[in-house]
Amino acid sequence: MTGRARIAVFRLGLSAGLALLAGCSWLGDRFADDESRGRALFLLHCADCHQEAHPDLRKQPPKLERLFQSKTLPSGAPATDAQVRATIIEGRSTMPAFDQRLSEKDVSDLVRYLHTLK
Repeated sequence: MTGRARIAVFRLGLSAGLALLAGCSWLGDRFADDESRGRALFLLHCADCHQEAHPDLRKQPPKLERLFQSKTLPSGAPATDAQVRATIIEGRSTMPAFDQRLSEKDVSDLVRYLHTLK
């Protein structure tokens, strides 16, 4: 199985697992930690592009480790929660908009998780 195929299978399994768990009563306790939810969302929606090299893209998406350690984002915009939220929701360059895929809580949890990447 190729690396891309493994990633696709992993993402499919993660999606199915999260969908299955969404109806479980213990999910609230298990994922009450917004950072854990953010990590799951990152793995599902972001890691494929921001952690792996994409041979199909001329310009590689930036790595997101230490994103908030700098005063500016790779785009030159201020490294603030509001700017990162806007980028996630509206997209940028080759990055798609996630406004139709993620809820406000999802975006908040994802931004919270991005703060932990070192």
